[in-house]
Amino acid sequence: MVEPRNARAASNNPVYTRSFVAMVLSAILPGLGQLYLSQFAKGVVILLIFGSAVALFYLNSLPVKEWRDLMRFKPVANEDAQSDNAGTDETQTSYEIHLWTFDDGERLMFRPSWKLKISSSIQAVLCWLYAVGDGWRGRRRARQH
Repeated sequence: MVEPRNARAASNNPVYTRSFVAMVLSAILPGLGQLYLSQFAKGVVILLIFGSAVALFYLNSLPVKEWRDLMRFKPVANEDAQSDNAGTDETQTSYEIHLWTFDDGERLMFRPSWKLKISSSIQAVLCWLYAVGDGWRGRRRARQH
């Protein structure tokens, strides 16, 4: 009877082991573990999804002047805030970023939203969890002695 070690080495099938390194790389930056496992398309897609989540979170935190601003969910008061015409003392507290002016004079504006901020943080966490789990489940060819 052949020993299991010799039987495995005698066959032409490669030996795969779980990749702890891919899991750690995915924990540092989602997608790096997949690139380490030579799953280039999956790694790039995960990097793009995670990057878009981080970008959406940052854009919906504008204006950012210090780290505390990233945890803010209320709109920021504009320096030139205008009062509403309802007769109250409240002022409009919207922060707008001018993106584009059309030929007819209409302006395309971006207004940060706390809903987008929360959904992008959920997207980032789910992408990170998937990447770490996939990195752990990923198989790396083991060295045969």
